[in-house]
Amino acid sequence: MMAWSRATVLPVMPSRGFRRLMVSVLIDTAGAGLFLPLSLLFLVEARSIPPAVAGTAITLGSLASFLMIPAGARLIQRYGPRNCLVASNLLTAAGYGLYFVADGFGAVLGAALLVMSADRLYGAAWPTALARATDGADLTRWFSFVNFLKTTCLGLGAVAATGLLALAGRSGLSVALAANAVSSVVAALVLISAEIPAPVMDERTSDRPRASVRSAIRDHPFRALVLSQTLLSFAWLIPTVAFPIYLVTVLGLPAYWPTLVVAARYAGISVLQMPLSRLTVRLTRSRIMAAAIALAGCAVALTAAISILPAAWAGGTAVLVAALLAVAELTSKPSAAAAAVQLAPSGDEGPYMAVFQLTWTVSYAVGPAIIGAGLDHPLLLWTGIGIAVLGSGLTHRYGGRRRTRNESHHLSGSHCVAD
Repeated sequence: MMAWSRATVLPVMPSRGFRRLMVSVLIDTAGAGLFLPLSLLFLVEARSIPPAVAGTAITLGSLASFLMIPAGARLIQRYGPRNCLVASNLLTAAGYGLYFVADGFGAVLGAALLVMSADRLYGAAWPTALARATDGADLTRWFSFVNFLKTTCLGLGAVAATGLLALAGRSGLSVALAANAVSSVVAALVLISAEIPAPVMDERTSDRPRASVRSAIRDHPFRALVLSQTLLSFAWLIPTVAFPIYLVTVLGLPAYWPTLVVAARYAGISVLQMPLSRLTVRLTRSRIMAAAIALAGCAVALTAAISILPAAWAGGTAVLVAALLAVAELTSKPSAAAAAVQLAPSGDEGPYMAVFQLTWTVSYAVGPAIIGAGLDHPLLLWTGIGIAVLGSGLTHRYGGRRRTRNESHHLSGSHCVAD
C-alpha cells in the first residue's frame, strides 16, 4: 500500500490501464463538449430539419434508450467494462455519422437512439472500469477527479464550439460534428490495449447468483440512493437549462447574464472540485450528500426569490445560485457514485452502475420539456423543483439507513491505494 499525505490532491495513478482510461474519458468528453451545444442547431441549419421535429426526435430517442439499460448491464458482465467502453465509443461515432445524412424525423430518431443507447452503455461501463482499475480504493476522490476532468473538458469544448461557429459559420457545425465522431474513435483506440483488472471473487461471493438490473432495483439502500440523487438532479438544470430563458425572456435581463451564470457553474466545478474533495475526506458520504441536498434546497429557495428582488440584484443572485449549485453538485455526485459502487456486489458492479446512471440521465431527458412548460408559471416551476429536492432529502434520510453500515469503508480506505 502507498500512503499519501492530506495535502496530496490525489494518490499516484494506480496502473497504466487506469491512465489510458483517464485519457480516453478526456478525449471523448472534449469531443462531446465541442458538438453537444450545437447538435440541435446542426440539424436545423445544416440538414434543414424543423426545430420541433428535430427536438422531438432527439427527446424520444433519449427516452427510448433507457430500454437498453438491462442489455448494457448484461454486456458488461459478459464482455467486461473495457470492451463495452470501446464498443460504446464506436457506436457513438456511427450514430453521429448518421447525423450527416439525417433528412427527417425517422432518421434523426434512429441516429439519436443509437447515440444515446451507446451513452447508456458508456454510463454503466466507465464507473465499473474505474472501480476495477483503482481496486476499489479511494473511490470518492477518483470520482471527484473524473468529474473535474469531464466538466473541464465539456466547458473547453463548449467554448471551442462557440469560437468555431463564429469563425466558420454553418460549415463550422459540420466540422464540430466530424471532430466529435473522430474523438469517439480515438477514445476507443486508446482503450483497446488498456488493461483493466478482472474482478477478484472471494469464497464468500463466488457462489452467489450474478447481479441483475432487477436485483439492483430490489436492493433497498441502493434504490433509495438512486431515487434521492435522481430527484436532486432536477436542481442541476436551473443554471444551464432554466436560467438562459428565464433571465432574458421572463425577467428581461441583458443577454450576457446567462453566459455569466454558465461560466460560474463550470468555473466553480473545475476550480473547487479537488480542493473540496480534500476538505471533505474525513466526512462520511452520507453527511456529504445530506449537506449537498441542503445547499441545493437553499439555492432553489434563492431562485424563487429572484423575481421579487430589485432588478439590479437579479443577475448577481442568479450567478450566486449557479455557484451554490455547483458546490452541491461537485460534492454530491462523486460521493453518490462511490456509494453506489460500495453497495454493488464485489466484481459485479455493472448492473448497479447501469441503474445508477438514471441519477443524471432522467432529469436531462425530461427536464427541458418540464422547464419549457413551467417557465410560463415560474413560481410553480421553482416550487416543483423545491419539492423534488425535499423528496431527495427525505429519501436520503429515511430510505438509506442501512447504507450507513458501509460508511466506514469511505474513511478507512480514503488514505491509501493499492499498488
